[in-house]
Order: sequence, then C-alpha cells, then structure tokens
Amino acid sequence: MKPRPPRTVFPFAVTLRAAALITEGDGRPALYISTDGHAGHAQIFRVPEDARVTVKAPLPLPAAPRVFLPAGACATFTAPDGRVSVLALHAVRVCRELLEALEAHAQAVKVWKSGEKEDPHRHAS
Repeated sequence: MKPRPPRTVFPFAVTLRAAALITEGDGRPALYISTDGHAGHAQIFRVPEDARVTVKAPLPLPAAPRVFLPAGACATFTAPDGRVSVLALHAVRVCRELLEALEAHAQAVKVWKSGEKEDPHRHAS
C-alpha cells in the first residue's frame, strides 16, 4: 500500500498570481493569495495564521523591463499542522507583491498582537 501524499495548504493551486494584506472585520490582519490551478482556474485562499512562507527567487529582483523570473522561482507555504504548498512564481511583479504583502502582514500582526487597533497602513506625519 502506497503512503498517502501529504495534504497541501492550497488544494489544486499551482501558480501564485497575486497576494494582498486584508484587514478582516474584527481588525485582524490576514494574508490572502490568488492562485491558478492546473486547468487555469483562479482561486482565492486565506494563508493560515502562523504559516511559514519562504520565497525562492533571485535577489535583488530583476529590474524593468525584465518581466519574468527564471524557472524554479517559487513560494513555499508551510502551515503549522505540516501541510505544504509550493507555488510557482513566474512574474517579477507577483514576487514583489508577495514580498511587500509578507512584510506588511508581519508588521500588522505585530501591531495587532500588541493591542494597538490602529490602521497599519497609516503613516506617521
């Protein structure tokens, strides 16, 4: 009997298309991603809280007019329960968007956990 393959964080997702920090109704920051599956169907997922995200891409990212990342660029999402999804990163724009969303999410979670309920996007004057 073959062992069952591990469950993924994002079922049927193959390619990352977009990432965004969204503030949920109770003010909690959440990271959402848009993906494409094998058949090209778009899906939206909420990244699990405390998921570990690693990005494999050339750094610094290629400057314009370069649009595409080299083969093998990817984002790996590891949930606290051990589920893993590896999503291909094809575009420089998507990689930048993911990195910016991850940074903004980390800062927003820090603010949320400290008890400050102010808008993490507001800039000090």
